[in-house]
Amino acid sequence: MAVNEEKIRHRWYGGGDVGGMVKLGAKVFGWAVATRKKLYAMGLRKTHKLKVPVIVIGNITAGGGGKTPMVIWLANHLKVMGYRPGIVSRGYGGKRKVEPLFVTANANPAASGDEPLLMAKNTGLPVMVGKDRVKAAKALINSYSVNVIVADDGMQHLALGRDAEIVMLDAKWRTGNHMLIPAGPLREPLERLNNVDLVVFKGAFENQHHYELEIDKIYQLNHHKQARDIATFRNQKVVAMAGIANPEGFFNSLSKAGIPIIKTAFPDHYDFSEEDFKPHAENLILMTEKDAVKCAHMQLPNVWVVKVKVVMPESTEAALNQLINKVMQ
Repeated sequence: MAVNEEKIRHRWYGGGDVGGMVKLGAKVFGWAVATRKKLYAMGLRKTHKLKVPVIVIGNITAGGGGKTPMVIWLANHLKVMGYRPGIVSRGYGGKRKVEPLFVTANANPAASGDEPLLMAKNTGLPVMVGKDRVKAAKALINSYSVNVIVADDGMQHLALGRDAEIVMLDAKWRTGNHMLIPAGPLREPLERLNNVDLVVFKGAFENQHHYELEIDKIYQLNHHKQARDIATFRNQKVVAMAGIANPEGFFNSLSKAGIPIIKTAFPDHYDFSEEDFKPHAENLILMTEKDAVKCAHMQLPNVWVVKVKVVMPESTEAALNQLINKVMQ
């Protein structure tokens, strides 16, 4: 992890000092957020109500909060319930000549972004990406017979009308020092949580709605059907590589499984190259699925991918079902 990222994380979550200029920056940011919200409330900027229900999954903090696993779980759950869901996302990190872009399981992550590609691979559902989420959602509705849209990271995209909002928070980091960017991790004031439909934590959290991630299987990067039992990694020298917002969660899951690891963290949405793997050519390497979709074109026989699954408590699933029934009635 870059030095600047470590300093920011310490400031936001570790009790580090927040300087006067940084606090001033947070005030300016807060003013901008409030002003933008007022423009929509006054009708000076338009919120577009779509002809199918929209369920937004987002967060009020910067960085990861478990949105992608929840989007995948909810979309698949809606499909099992008999609905025809589609997914819209900004496609962060993707560089596209055409927008919106339909994402298939074989898409180029350089265009789609890593997270939308992961969603397409793990749901088999239509996924549309674009900076303009309204345009992407309309394209999805017009091109596919979807009857509900799951909007990834759409909390602050106020142009997109929504029928429900689910906020994701990390059970360990939560809302940090409760301050706005750049003084803290908050994209919006903490009071915003009072106006959402459901708050779900990633990670165990007693008496709160939450889900946990468990290792489902570990497969070879270039041969997905070639899997290995977790136990076979326990007596090996293993390098864990991650270019995600909160890599410690990934590292901890491997340690919890009894795998001794050498931690190697990169910035979120990092664009891996073959050079990154050369120092570890003699070791086994474990990666997240999110990172692996960007490396699938590389021939790396020593790289293995950790696929995780969402474990949802009955109480949280019941709350989500209640919300779905309310939205879809």
